[in-house]
Amino acid sequence: MMRARLGRLVVTVEVLVLIVASWPALAAASPGGSPGPYFTAPFTVHTNSHTFGQDPSWTPDGQVLSNEADRSGVEQVYRSNLDGSQLSCLTCGQAGPNGFAQERAQGDWILFCSWRGQAVTFGKPCLGGVGTDLYAMRADGTDVTRLTMPGMAFEPPGVAFDNYHPAWSPDGTQIVWTHIGFNDLSDGGTRWTMLVSDFDQTGSQPPRLSDVRVVGPATDTGYETQVWAPDGSGFLYTAMGRGQSGWLNLELYFVRLSGHGATVEHPIVSHLTDDSPAWDEQAVFTPDMKDVIWMSSRGSPSWYQTVVTAAQQTGFDPPMQNETFGAMFVLTIADPEFHTDLYELDLSTRATRRLTDLNRIVPEFYFDPSGRRLLWSEGANGATIVGHFQLAAPPKEVGPRVRRVAPRRATGHGAPSSTPPTTGGPAAAPPGAPLPGPVVQGAVLLETQLNKLAQQLQGLAHGSSCCRPAVGSSPGG
Repeated sequence: MMRARLGRLVVTVEVLVLIVASWPALAAASPGGSPGPYFTAPFTVHTNSHTFGQDPSWTPDGQVLSNEADRSGVEQVYRSNLDGSQLSCLTCGQAGPNGFAQERAQGDWILFCSWRGQAVTFGKPCLGGVGTDLYAMRADGTDVTRLTMPGMAFEPPGVAFDNYHPAWSPDGTQIVWTHIGFNDLSDGGTRWTMLVSDFDQTGSQPPRLSDVRVVGPATDTGYETQVWAPDGSGFLYTAMGRGQSGWLNLELYFVRLSGHGATVEHPIVSHLTDDSPAWDEQAVFTPDMKDVIWMSSRGSPSWYQTVVTAAQQTGFDPPMQNETFGAMFVLTIADPEFHTDLYELDLSTRATRRLTDLNRIVPEFYFDPSGRRLLWSEGANGATIVGHFQLAAPPKEVGPRVRRVAPRRATGHGAPSSTPPTTGGPAAAPPGAPLPGPVVQGAVLLETQLNKLAQQLQGLAHGSSCCRPAVGSSPGG
């Protein structure tokens, strides 16, 4: 039944595509100031010799953490060189799936995500869905510790949940992540919050999260936390906007937590992107904090842009985006025409340039320790790409100086294996398994709202003329 409902959603979307003939282009950047060195440096990309899973990340010493399937098909956390040599599995033999590994700047702890022990799951750990908890382990894979669990203040009893897209602060003392509480519609629907916590680890004691604070309250939107600013003043995030931004329009923001009058209790939010109806998501600062690089679908318009454009130009703005965020995400990325590329925003001039012209999928990406290379994998079964800024001089970094800790070497029992094992923990729910109730509720509501938008457009005197681009604009900017 659920898959039939998703099929009806696709038909509704196809009707909207036929009604809305075009989309507005990017807003022109306002000139002024001088662009930073990253904005003017040539940027080249090449396919890496070794292919990693979706969200590979660099370690402080230039190695790569990635999630790969072990011999039993369960995704586990691996460490290797960029070319795949010196491969070592850090979580093999443990229940999974495990992934989204990020090493602390000190080089001593790895933050990762897992479904282990969860009865209700959907999506993938830390990439959006249901059932993810945050874990930490030593750099050698030992001393695995669960960081989030039932009973914590942000986990209401009996409510399906997810903790995803975490990131270390530059000094390694804090973690930011997005928490989702799948409350029933009668209780306001899905609640998305952005949480910041101290990473408390002293001596031989197991690490824990302390002083957990909400910096993005549960409102009529969905959040996705990105990485911290290099100076630790705040972090980037994406959220679906309303009003001028448009219904279900995913935009990029920066929330400042310190400096210029901001505190964790009273954060200051800046809207960075331009209300384009494109899907704007993953983002990082350049090391000098002069630019922001983000992923956008604006160069390859799909039905998502059509829907957002129609909502923008007709003033369609129903509530409960918080409930429909998940369903819209699934439908958007499932569209075979959905492609993204990297774009760069110069923060002093507001100028934007397109960095890549791949027209594929660019998910999570990160800078290497040199500040010159970006690394990402193009989703399921896609290539791993390395992007290179050809800077004339070493990049100026503004982050804190962190003393790296000598990594522990695993010996004896519990040492990570360099060969994937033949057994593993439970994998994701098999095809055809029932979807969690909250996911179904979101899809039902989205279907209803899309049908209302289609009816509203069909009733206009001038039909699709409502949604033509502004005079003098062109798709792609």
